[in-house]
Amino acid sequence: MFDEKVRAILGARALLDENDPRIEQKWMELTDALSENEDLTLNFLKNCTKIELSYLSEVFEDVAYNLQSKKYIELLYLLDSRYPDLELKRHIQIAESYIE
Repeated sequence: MFDEKVRAILGARALLDENDPRIEQKWMELTDALSENEDLTLNFLKNCTKIELSYLSEVFEDVAYNLQSKKYIELLYLLDSRYPDLELKRHIQIAESYIE
């Protein structure tokens, strides 16, 4: 259920042009979904595709702020080492700074 919900939002986001103002709405939906339950989010991230992860990186910071989870940040660094060509480090470092 959770995975399908997040994938549906990601799919809708992927169809939008980079200049489409509706992107912000999809970012909010993704942030809300990924902030609901840390365990579900971590499990989803462990199994998401490279393309999904590239779109999810757009909301790393907001999710980090909401979850306040060191496990989340650790997993993001692990995913960065799995997909170094996505160049996620900058997003992750900013997300990490959002944890109090």
